[in-house]
Amino acid sequence: MKKALLYISLLLVLLLVACGEKEATNESSAPTNKSEEVSNDIEVTEKADKTDSAETKGFGKRSNPVPVGTTQTVDIAIYDNESNSFAGKADITITEVKRGQEVLDLVLAQNEYNETPPEGYEYILLNVKATLTEAETEDYAWLADGWDFDFIGEDGSPYEMTSVVYEPEYHGEVYVGGTVEGFVVNQVKVNDPIKVVYEDGNWDNVFFSTK
Repeated sequence: MKKALLYISLLLVLLLVACGEKEATNESSAPTNKSEEVSNDIEVTEKADKTDSAETKGFGKRSNPVPVGTTQTVDIAIYDNESNSFAGKADITITEVKRGQEVLDLVLAQNEYNETPPEGYEYILLNVKATLTEAETEDYAWLADGWDFDFIGEDGSPYEMTSVVYEPEYHGEVYVGGTVEGFVVNQVKVNDPIKVVYEDGNWDNVFFSTK
């Protein structure tokens, strides 16, 4: 009888030990799964960061122009009376674009000397806003003007600027912190998907979409 009890007790001890080892094995494997999940999350984040970096790098180029309503920071140059230059930065936004019959009516109503475009052409109107955010000098103003922009057609060719009277025009001198806002108007081919290019203070082109 004593031997039977001893045998049963031994079996119970062995069972308890086996159960403990199984639980320990499960617990030790759990962190591995969590580590794999963390590793996957890091990998996905790194891929997203690389994609965002690639998109940002080409932003403002002809293949990836700045959309209407999006603000782009550009380098600008400020000149004193002796043509010495000072570096600065400006936030430029094309806030609105209109073209076609609506703009023709507006342009002709503004001034009697504004002309109807030749056949196959139309007016395009941009509302441009620029704020001088940084400047190496407080003594001289930055000149912002509609002639700073070139209109580029789908074929890559620039349009000549048309002399149009339309108020308020995008033109003015501002000191750091100041803002210029107004309209830039030109004649382009009907339905030509125009891009507008601004040459910054480093002689680099920044492209804006008109869509």
